[in-house]
Parts: sequence; C-alpha cells; structure tokens
Amino acid sequence: MILELGPYRIDCTRRTAVMGILNVSVDSPVTHSMVAPHEALDRAMALLEAGAEIIDVGAHSTRTGAQALTPAEEIERVAPAVEAIAREGVPVSIDTWNAEVARAALDAGAVLLNDVSGAVDPAMAALAAERGAAICVMHMRGQPQRHAEADQTYDDINHEVARFLEERALVLDGMGAGQVWVDPGFGFGKSAPDNARMLLGVPALVALGRPVLVSASRKGFLAELMGQAYSQGAPHLAEATVAFNALAAHLGAHVVRVHDVEAVAAAVRVVNAVRAAGGPRGGFGGAGLRG
Repeated sequence: MILELGPYRIDCTRRTAVMGILNVSVDSPVTHSMVAPHEALDRAMALLEAGAEIIDVGAHSTRTGAQALTPAEEIERVAPAVEAIAREGVPVSIDTWNAEVARAALDAGAVLLNDVSGAVDPAMAALAAERGAAICVMHMRGQPQRHAEADQTYDDINHEVARFLEERALVLDGMGAGQVWVDPGFGFGKSAPDNARMLLGVPALVALGRPVLVSASRKGFLAELMGQAYSQGAPHLAEATVAFNALAAHLGAHVVRVHDVEAVAAAVRVVNAVRAAGGPRGGFGGAGLRG
C-alpha cells in the first residue's frame, strides 16, 4: 500500500507508519500533546525525530463537553501551524469536520483531510473532490462531541463499520476525491468489547484495498480493557496505547495515530521487522495481509 499525499508517497507495504498528533487546542484531555500555534513547528520536529512520518494538526477536541470553536477560531489556531510545518517538507493532515477549516488548511499546505464525521457534510466531500485531496473517513454514530450519547448496540459491528466506510469511500471516489483512507472510529459510540472486536476486524478493512488508519491513543476504553473504569485519565493508558497499536500493526493497519510517538514507534518498528522477516505473505499465520 502506497499512501498518496499530494507530493508525498509513503510506502506502507507490509509495514505500519506512525502519525503524530499535534494539538493546538486549548482543552485536549491529553495535556502534554497541546501546544500554542507558535510552538507547533518545534513540536512537529520533535515528533518526527521520535518516529512520526505524518503530523496530524487539530484544534477542536471531540471529547464530550469540549469547548466549541467557531470556524474562524479553529482556522486561527490550525492554519499557522499547518503552514509552518508544511513549509519544512513534512506531510500534514488536518483533523477537522468543518469544510471551511479544511479549505484553509489545504491552502496552508495540508495534504490529508482527517474527518471524524465520515465526510457526511456535502461541503467536505465537495472540497475533497474539488482539490483532489486525500481524505480519511471515520465511522461514528452520533455527532462529534456528542458521540457518547449514541446507541452503542450493534448486531455485527465489523459488518456495519466496513459497509459504512466502503459506501462513503465509493461516493468520494465517484466525486473525484484523492486517495480515500478509512478509520473504524475506535472509542466513538462503541463499547469496550466492541472496540476489541473492531481491532480484530482490521484485516477485513485492509482487504478493502484502502489505507487503514487506527486512532486509539489514550482513549478511555483502553482503561476498561485493563479492567478499570472508563477514563481518559486512568493510569497506564500510555502502556495500553503501545500494546493496542502494536496489535493494530500486527493485524495490518497502515497508519497508527498517536500522542506518544516515541514509545509507539519503537513497538511498531519491531512489528514491522517481524512482518518483513515473514516474506511476501507477512508470516503472521492468517494476518499476512495485502498492502
């Protein structure tokens, strides 16, 4: 699988790349990931040094009760950050569900639209088509910042997620968007057991033939998988994040999006080395995957 991001090509054939999260928000639950816009370039360089290959810039937290930003406020925070990082020849994605913000980010040099709402807004889909931009669509019931209120009952979560993502991707293909990535949406309106089932469903998403992004960094459901209460402030979330993303890489995810780049990148390098040692089929006894 070759990631096609404007002028950049990243080879993810039998390997997983790391996307570093750069928050220019004011209320992210992961406080160490937040920087002021004028500090964004230094933070991005540190993430690249730690092992990131793509920098994901966002200002609008998706957590329940997060501060709401107007498009103008969001642009004021993300556009200078994107421009400074892109100027250094770094692939930058923009984490937003607002088409106005996405346009400003593309103008500033972003090469990937990362839309947690699945590009269901016609304006976002039209923008991706107009600019031929790569776009990542995510599965989510409900709305950003209100996904916890959504019904979390699924007959077959992997079937629903795969069907939704492929339908959205085909629509975007037909409109003329660039490469369409898919993200199953870990932690968005899903129970802990269903998040675990979705992880096991990653090979089926890989089989769709599109780049698969896994974003589960420091999410509260990881606490539940460790036998604790749901919390984004629970102990050992960093270690749980490393484990979860190592498993995602093992199962064939092309990109993992994380706050703690250095630790996750080290784990992923080991997985990548083992996959490479397995030869053309990946050597994972059923998890040797295309792409």
